[in-house]
Amino acid sequence: MATLVRFVSQFSRILNSIAGWAMVAMMLLTCSDVTLRLFRRPILGTYEVVGFLGAVVISFALGQTTIERAHVAVQLLIIRLSPAGRKAIFLVTSLLSVGLFGTIAFASLWFGNDLRTAGEVSLTLHLPFFPILYGIGFSAAIVCIICLIDLLQVASKKAKPWYDWKE
Repeated sequence: MATLVRFVSQFSRILNSIAGWAMVAMMLLTCSDVTLRLFRRPILGTYEVVGFLGAVVISFALGQTTIERAHVAVQLLIIRLSPAGRKAIFLVTSLLSVGLFGTIAFASLWFGNDLRTAGEVSLTLHLPFFPILYGIGFSAAIVCIICLIDLLQVASKKAKPWYDWKE
């Protein structure tokens, strides 16, 4: 299990770095396009590329965000529950997260495969859609594994859950 945790952590950091560079590319492309529009020379396909890069930024950053527990959590009601109630809520939401991200992974890979076989491409630059969907599916699978590891570690009392910040 420790080997899996290390592998997933390292891989999530790599995906997060890719997401960061995709964000930089989005910024540079958008700024360049806006600047060149002043000279009536817009960059063809900026909207498509920024959309693809946005999908990469969001999906590739999810794993590291989940590991760091940096996502938004509404704790207003949770902190008023007993420790057993908080643990029950954590276990239920973790199971739902595993199911959700597992479904997203499966559906993205399935849809990406459909787009690949159909030869779907973007309108302006004719870039294929399927690599982006494969990336989203792969990232969702990583998040699913992270949630499952977190669930197992909390259930076996090897780690503290996110709600334990006040105790």
